[in-house]
Amino acid sequence: MAKYILNSVEETIKLGMRLGESLTLPVIIKLDGEMGSGKTHFTKGIALGLGISEEITSPTFSILNIYEGSSLKLFHIDAYRLKNIEEALDAGLEEVFSEGGVVVLEWGDLLTSFFENKVINIQINDLGDNNREMIIEGWNDDNTRD
Repeated sequence: MAKYILNSVEETIKLGMRLGESLTLPVIIKLDGEMGSGKTHFTKGIALGLGISEEITSPTFSILNIYEGSSLKLFHIDAYRLKNIEEALDAGLEEVFSEGGVVVLEWGDLLTSFFENKVINIQINDLGDNNREMIIEGWNDDNTRD
């Protein structure tokens, strides 16, 4: 487990970029944190690390956004609006987890039955004034998996 204190949006994006640059295998990144805690900014960094230059937006209303990286696809899921597993199945989310890319999953507790233990779990705590505490299980920024 690694713990980071980030003092700006830029630092949040930079840490996401370091994580994205280190990814070589399909992986699920589960982000937990309150609304406005920086989940989408962190995902922007991951996308930059994967070589994705298009604008990353929150999939709150679309549920799923897909981006093409230079080596891996990025599937950005926001499950906040899903009420049950049937809605997730109707949206085709089960298939996303077998596509072989990077899945960034916000509010993902409902979907844990779709994937195994190959998950990087990240808890983002809003400390106010753009300061964040980020607790990461399953990855260290020295490019190793913990």
